[in-house]
Amino acid sequence: MMAEERLSRIVEMTNARGYVSTKNLAAQLQVSEPTIRADCRELEKLGRIIRVHGGAKSRQTRGILTRSLEKAMDDRQNVDEREKDRLCRYAASLVQEDDCIFIDGGTTFATILPYLKGKRVRIVTHSQIVVDSFGEDNGELFVIGGSYSPQYKMNLGPIALSQLESFNFQYAFLSCAGVDLTRRKAYTAELETAEVKKKAMQLAEKSFLFVNGAKQRVKGFCSFADLDDFDGIVTDSADQDVPENFIVLEES
Repeated sequence: MMAEERLSRIVEMTNARGYVSTKNLAAQLQVSEPTIRADCRELEKLGRIIRVHGGAKSRQTRGILTRSLEKAMDDRQNVDEREKDRLCRYAASLVQEDDCIFIDGGTTFATILPYLKGKRVRIVTHSQIVVDSFGEDNGELFVIGGSYSPQYKMNLGPIALSQLESFNFQYAFLSCAGVDLTRRKAYTAELETAEVKKKAMQLAEKSFLFVNGAKQRVKGFCSFADLDDFDGIVTDSADQDVPENFIVLEES
């Protein structure tokens, strides 16, 4: 593949996904990671991409993400799988024996339970994705009820909030639709999931937000927390101007 064609493919892939890691670009274009990094430096000079730690991000604006624009869970399940799995491994590494944790809905935490196997832990969730992957070696599971959302595969609404109030957590592991590094806000695409996240944060000793690179600089319909409210914001990539509580995972 000629260099000019490779540069065009990097822009095309980055615009299609929002963010692509250096490792993924190298694998798909069949070149070395140093070559991709050099290509990304050139593309950034040309104003065609944004270079971030571990990859490249699109310059195309995505507007404001609302419920009608957000993809259903089945459509997001296989997107950025490797990046999400790294976030899940880190989350599980924080959990100690006898901890009680809240696991948020969304595909970000689809693979967290295998990393909790054998730990004596109490898990509270409103996520059907977590329920479906639960096994007897994953400790105890408490499922929050409420109005079931097929789009989000989770229980929401007043009943969910009322039942959630019964618990306290060492950790709340949360996802989001996007984060705005300028306004320092975390967003959802609608109000009901935002209320569950806010309640879980109130009940937790420590709250961690998990966000892959594609969600940085994405604005959602409503904000549910300031970025400074989290004990840690765990990501697989980050721009240079991120808050001090960002935890950027190195590629393994």
